[in-house]
Amino acid sequence: MSRNILVINGHPDPRPERFCAALCDAYSEGAQARGCATRRLNVGALKMPRAANDDLEAWNGIEAAYRLVRAADEITIIYPLWANAPPAALKQLLDYVARLRRHLDTAQPGDKAARLVVTTELPAFLYRAKPACEATALAGVQAKAQTFIGSVDTMSKEQRQKWLKEMRQAGACAA
Repeated sequence: MSRNILVINGHPDPRPERFCAALCDAYSEGAQARGCATRRLNVGALKMPRAANDDLEAWNGIEAAYRLVRAADEITIIYPLWANAPPAALKQLLDYVARLRRHLDTAQPGDKAARLVVTTELPAFLYRAKPACEATALAGVQAKAQTFIGSVDTMSKEQRQKWLKEMRQAGACAA
């Protein structure tokens, strides 16, 4: 039976040349190679509602995200760490989805398990030492695995390729 995997690119800039986008692609490729159905959610491409009475288009994006999360057997969230926290748009989206799940999902209560992949400008060991921190605090998400990729701004091409290969392997193991 094929598993449904949702890969969330939490970077607010949805351009494909971003390292987070490349990591999402690699993870999806690995999962698809093992026969998994994968879906992608790019937070930066969504129009986020600013208030309850915001236009319908923004709320349609939240509803679509909720449906993707609900249908997923597994979720992987890849995002950059900014000011020691996930990007605000990612936090806002997951907060809205968690609220919808609490109100609408009687069959699937509680947090959704997810693999978190966090990129940071600082060395990764600073975050690996304290896994339960603000860097991984996301509404409605229980981190089942965490990967910190540090020093991304000074990383060599070979190091980037190593991480992309590791993400492909992680995606293949998700099957």
